[in-house]
Amino acid sequence: MAWEAWARQDPLAASDVEATARDRLAQLEGLHAYAVTLDDPRYPALLRHIHDAPPVLYVRGALPEACAWRRALAVVGTRSCTPQGAAWAREVGSDWVAAGGRVVSGLARGVDAAAHRGGLGATVAVLPCGLDAIHPRMHADLAEAIVAEGGLLVTEQPPGAQVERWMFAARNRIVTGLCPATVVVQSPAQGGSLISAQCALDQDREVYTFSPVGVDASWSGNRSLATSGSAVCVHNPTHLWEVMAGLSPPAELEHSVELDVWNALDARTARTPHDLQERLAFSQRDLEGHLLTLERQGLARRTWGARWLRR
Repeated sequence: MAWEAWARQDPLAASDVEATARDRLAQLEGLHAYAVTLDDPRYPALLRHIHDAPPVLYVRGALPEACAWRRALAVVGTRSCTPQGAAWAREVGSDWVAAGGRVVSGLARGVDAAAHRGGLGATVAVLPCGLDAIHPRMHADLAEAIVAEGGLLVTEQPPGAQVERWMFAARNRIVTGLCPATVVVQSPAQGGSLISAQCALDQDREVYTFSPVGVDASWSGNRSLATSGSAVCVHNPTHLWEVMAGLSPPAELEHSVELDVWNALDARTARTPHDLQERLAFSQRDLEGHLLTLERQGLARRTWGARWLRR
């Protein structure tokens, strides 16, 4: 064996390596964690197939069955997200887990944290640092909740590794590498979310991006992904699920001004005209007209409190 041959040639170095391995295993045991190597059958198959797969994963929590990773969705976005971005991230996490999927993100502030909270029970947090150095520290309680609720913390960095700047981009490739698809919830013109999107594209994975109408520069990264054709453009979480399921808007809405209104509606959560105006660049009068048109076509219905549902 190669190890024995090397150990005979350099017994002192081999002894140092063995001591380091024993120390690391002891650290993992103290953290109630364990290591999964690239040749371990428990190692996520999708991640194994990326060109720079981590040789070792350090894991705390319940490692999913191999087939569960086929239903994993990477949810990424800016730390400085708007309330709309945070709400959509949480909704995506909640809906995806309710449908039997698994949510993967990076435990960062903003979009990541919202997605994890929405997906508690089946969420995976990929850390940029060691398992004993949760970053950011403000999410230490969230990390504990993820494990307690049956989720998973995972990193390529050994115990004791403190966070460094380069680790964030390295972490992003693991987030997307674990999943067949990635959704960019909200991104400015530059940032880690666009790095994640590029990682997913390089890994030949599907990429989706929210692209709401009438928003500010904090969504400009989303617009860039959509206009460049790098990602599939969706308008809200409901539209995301429809596109992922291969569903299309009604044929009568193609090329109509009511399409944006129909996309902004939800089949389960009734929206107020005020909610819709915040999402769309229509005046109150024009919005009311479009809603009435959709109602006459049988594509929307008015509910209690002047709220509207998609039909």
